[in-house]
Amino acid sequence: MKFRKLFILLIMSLVLVACGKNGNDGAAKEEAATETSTAKKVGVVQIADHIALERSRSGFEEELKKTNPDVEIISKNANGDLTVVPSIIKSFQDKNVDLIYAIATPVAQGAKNGEKEIPIIFNAVTDPESADLLKNLEEPEGNITGVSDYFSISAQLEEMLNIFPDIKNVGVMFSTNEANSKFQVEELKKAAEGFGLNVVEVGVNNINDVSTSIKTIEPKIDIFMAITDNTVSSASSIIAESLKAAKIPSFASEEGPVENGILISAGVDYLDLGKKAAGMASEILGGKKVSEVPVLFSTETRKVVNKKTAEALGLADDEKLMEDAKVVE
Repeated sequence: MKFRKLFILLIMSLVLVACGKNGNDGAAKEEAATETSTAKKVGVVQIADHIALERSRSGFEEELKKTNPDVEIISKNANGDLTVVPSIIKSFQDKNVDLIYAIATPVAQGAKNGEKEIPIIFNAVTDPESADLLKNLEEPEGNITGVSDYFSISAQLEEMLNIFPDIKNVGVMFSTNEANSKFQVEELKKAAEGFGLNVVEVGVNNINDVSTSIKTIEPKIDIFMAITDNTVSSASSIIAESLKAAKIPSFASEEGPVENGILISAGVDYLDLGKKAAGMASEILGGKKVSEVPVLFSTETRKVVNKKTAEALGLADDEKLMEDAKVVE
């Protein structure tokens, strides 16, 4: 009889241990699920492949992982096709991302049009107001804020004239599909008047128009200015080769085109802009409202010169050109 009681007690003890173990396992699983659920998801979309946009993306992703090590980043590229942007934004919605990072004006506009609740950070947008992204730069009124790549065109013209004081006609190419680019061309024309310069402009619908279009303005210009236009940046190597053959110097608003053959840039650093955007994203992911995160404008610039282009134009020994410049091959 005693043996039977002991046997029953032993069985009950084993059952209680098993239940406790299962309970602990359940709690552990629940705790793990809670930890997993706190990891943030960020959707990244860029309009196309070129150096400036890649740097905007890599600077953002590297910096964001420093402050949010467990963040899941979902990167998408529209490859220059605006028709796919709505489906990319929809895929981010389906994955319940906590924030969208939109690189370049067209995708920032697409993100804003397609999503009204998820916070959106833009980058590589020159004039967010004329692009109709927001109206209040200090206290964004919707779900979108970001970093502008605006840099004074007047300051760029001053640098240009410091190196090339005898120029009179400045050539510029722009995408007819980008509000960002039209804004820059209008600003260039206004600023050029103050310096007694004439602007010769040509619009292109897509990258296939670039080669022919650059040749139509070469006989009319003394120098070419490459604005921060996605089509122009993507085709900067084509433009640079044509200008070198025509012995025309070229100037860019950022260093990406210089690495592709444009002579010189004195403008923004997109890697730095990406890092600044990551800082804004971290604030929002940490609980700040979009309205509490004002639009940022870059104040840091640097001068970059392409050595091979300088040699091809007979300018490798020009002191004003090379002064304080970072030189790339």
